[in-house]
Amino acid sequence: MEIPWKLYLSCWFLGAAVQSAVFFTFNAADYFNYFFPDQYKPEVYLGVTVGVGASLGAVLTVFFQPKRSHLTILVVTLTVSAILLVIEVVVTPLNANALSNPTRFGSVIAVVFVATVVQNVGGGALYGFVGKHFPKFGIHAAQSGGVCAFAATFIIRCISKGSFEHLRDRDQGFRLSGYLFVALVDLIILIACCLIAILRAQVNSNAYAQAGRLNTSYDNKEQQPLLRSDDYSDVSRKRVIRNNWTALATVCLTLVISNALFPGITSQFHGNYNCSSSHNVTTLSSDNPTTPVSPSSASKSSDQTGWFIVILFGCYSVADAIGKNLPIFGIFYNKKSILGNCLVQLVIAIPILLIYFEPCDRKLQANWVAYLTVGLLGLVNGYGLCAAMMLLAPGKVGKKQEEGLATSIGYMFLQVGILLGMGISVFLVDYVFEITKH
Repeated sequence: MEIPWKLYLSCWFLGAAVQSAVFFTFNAADYFNYFFPDQYKPEVYLGVTVGVGASLGAVLTVFFQPKRSHLTILVVTLTVSAILLVIEVVVTPLNANALSNPTRFGSVIAVVFVATVVQNVGGGALYGFVGKHFPKFGIHAAQSGGVCAFAATFIIRCISKGSFEHLRDRDQGFRLSGYLFVALVDLIILIACCLIAILRAQVNSNAYAQAGRLNTSYDNKEQQPLLRSDDYSDVSRKRVIRNNWTALATVCLTLVISNALFPGITSQFHGNYNCSSSHNVTTLSSDNPTTPVSPSSASKSSDQTGWFIVILFGCYSVADAIGKNLPIFGIFYNKKSILGNCLVQLVIAIPILLIYFEPCDRKLQANWVAYLTVGLLGLVNGYGLCAAMMLLAPGKVGKKQEEGLATSIGYMFLQVGILLGMGISVFLVDYVFEITKH
């Protein structure tokens, strides 16, 4: 398939931009953890807030489908979200004299929620647009761009840890890391907004060409109702879900399984051949001197800001990026067999649980085992998710409106899957597994 690279690149940056608030919040965990006390659990609460906001934004787009204003909605929502992310970075490091901790934390939660809702309204509009106009490559480009945005923010996380963690003025160092994060994210958004002009010009060109063909075709059929045009046909959401339920279920279940395991359970892993045991209390304290660890709670803490968990994130994000770029070369699933990808994920969950509960030989608790297992999870997640999204819009003639709605619904299922997976991970890690392990 010949790919028009200007259009592909535009969709790629837009895919990155509409996920940037979510990935910024995930990868800026060190930043938030540093400026808030441990008892606030910023990583957990911000993660849940992002999941709820993203799901709500995607749902709103499905139930209030834009007709012709997809690109306008994208520009507005991306601009608003970029401003909100700047506010988020400014408010987070304020000292107690400016804002009390509860007020500051509540303000950050509120800004994150609004930013993710607004940005994911734009995300739903983007997927509806590419599913309708550029199904053969637009969905893949948006998916690939999204995961690469995650990888880019992960790189900033590594740079900030390596550059700022050892400064004498640690507050200033972590402030700089926040500025780096938001500068990268807003740069992605700015480029995406500029590239919208390319998509708009292409759509207008296609519309003029189609209008010319229709005029020629209907010269002797003036009684033909205009509402029979594909651009204006009314498509039922129920019918779209019924026709694509396996692919939509795969999108949702893939994210439920992946987010329950990563960063959920795997966020509790520790390095040094003992991925989740309380024997790592000393290592955790020395790796993360910014976060005080009390003897009573150290065994339950995760290595949230140490290098081990950062490398683990890197393995997942790199593998996920590779997986999401593979479907452009071919999809060996169809709309029915795509559910089998979820079974593969469940198989990978077994060694992850073995690492967590440590029932086996200590050699299987080595760091490389955790890296390899999480990398495999990312690879399978990336391929299955992108393939399922692409199967929603195969580019059939006369199905533009239906495929546009299908991809918008697919994006909604994607965000709901992330939210459900996060909810399951919090329930398992903070309640069920704590009881069974301690």
